[in-house]
Amino acid sequence: MQNKIIYILFFMGIAFTSNAQNFNVSNERTISSFYNRYIDTSTNLHSTIKPLYKNEVSSYDTIFSGLNINTKHKFFNNLSNYKTENKADITIRPILNTGFTIEQSNSSSQNLLELSGGFQFNAYFTKKWTAQFDYLWDFSEYPSHINEVVKSKNISPGFGYSKNDKSPFAQGNITFTADDNFTFQLGYGKNFIGDGYRSLFLSDNANSYPYLKVTANVWKLKYMALYTNYIDISRSSGNSKNYFYKFSTAHYLSYNATKWLNIGFFETIIWQAQEDEYYRGYDINYLNPVIFLRPVEYAQGSSDNALLGGSLKVRIKKKNIIYSQILLDEFLLKELKAGNGWWANKYGIQIGIKSYDFLWVKNLTLQAEYNMVRPFTYSYYHNPTNISTLQNYAHFNSPLAHPLGANFNEIALGLTYTKKRWIIEAMSTIAKIGLDTNSNSVGQDVYIPYNNRIHPVTGERIDYGYETGGGLSTDIINSTLKISYLINAKSQMLLQFGVTNRMYKNKYSDDSNNMFFIGLRTAITNRYSDF
Repeated sequence: MQNKIIYILFFMGIAFTSNAQNFNVSNERTISSFYNRYIDTSTNLHSTIKPLYKNEVSSYDTIFSGLNINTKHKFFNNLSNYKTENKADITIRPILNTGFTIEQSNSSSQNLLELSGGFQFNAYFTKKWTAQFDYLWDFSEYPSHINEVVKSKNISPGFGYSKNDKSPFAQGNITFTADDNFTFQLGYGKNFIGDGYRSLFLSDNANSYPYLKVTANVWKLKYMALYTNYIDISRSSGNSKNYFYKFSTAHYLSYNATKWLNIGFFETIIWQAQEDEYYRGYDINYLNPVIFLRPVEYAQGSSDNALLGGSLKVRIKKKNIIYSQILLDEFLLKELKAGNGWWANKYGIQIGIKSYDFLWVKNLTLQAEYNMVRPFTYSYYHNPTNISTLQNYAHFNSPLAHPLGANFNEIALGLTYTKKRWIIEAMSTIAKIGLDTNSNSVGQDVYIPYNNRIHPVTGERIDYGYETGGGLSTDIINSTLKISYLINAKSQMLLQFGVTNRMYKNKYSDDSNNMFFIGLRTAITNRYSDF
């Protein structure tokens, strides 16, 4: 099904392309450092719904044209460019990721080759239609902790199914910009909701998925309705015929209450396509574009998985941003007040700050962020008569929100400095997480049903005493210093080098790995290895 959707998007993109150039603006962390200041400090922009559209980032072309990037090497420009008299424009560019990493651990050293390649396809026709498509195959060798994920979950983080040391990645969309207020996008890719390094609502951590996104930008409001098709591959052994499908509807309302205050409301419902012998498909009741689906769920007597959330963003003297999210999976106020660790008090909290021109240094940005997610958040129960774990908040063996899943506390600290085409990034994530063991859950792995829960101390299935970080207490610290040089803004090609240190410690392991890397990279999507 995934391949069919990719082909449909590709050929529809050729047939219905546009010159409005209202394409998706990349949310890739290094590239977006050039225009994040504009996004975060603008008083009328809604920054939480990503990727943004180019017509929302009016300074996009100005920012990159000001870098005065020119090259005579065709390889770094377009492989092909086709224009017609009616202003149609079709462009094909290369995607190249190639480099070398030296990984050194306590007891060993290994040399790793990064190698992936593909193409970018962009096309425009008339003032309303835009098409984008990226495709690549990844043949890279991974650091040890990533390789463990590849072997155990058969996925390359952020990419598709990993088989015979190969992993595909694709993303694409067809965008119809009806007017200044309404935009419709049919896509296969990723979405992100939030202002932080992480998101507790929806992040770009997992693989791409099919979606239909409708956005309305009216007055001080921006509203998104997102209809998605997620996939559970855990029982497939790589055979797409054995994939299990689940559907989701998500709504997000962003309100610029004042020039310095933004308020957001989030909700999503997830349900499985197949229930026993009955194929439920996309429930027509959830096509309702109006926010607050929970009453619809109750009206159907449904046990579908629902998540709610709220966000705040406060600007202080324009250059300082305080942002936050609260995610509610399930809780009872009386149990919360009791403070007795009731297992079903499932929620997450994020609070962060960004400071531009930090310490009065031009183009230096500080970001500091705290994330906490209670045990069992995002997970779901297992019914022996069917596969109810499909309704967990996950896709392609990966969490849809934070890559650590649940049952953790985390601090993220980052500094970014830009100077013309140079970007210097220093980033550390410090996490304390309570890991599950075997098939029993203390609330970390969103793929283990919460009715398989055991208390981390007593080993019994009880309802109270679950604290965040309980279980196999593990400290994970990732620190990266990375220097990038922007070779070509249009293809987003970077020359990049740096070093990463990862420390992982619990009662069974005490590892420290250093990774030195250098290479060329086409920055089309975020890939997280700091977990």
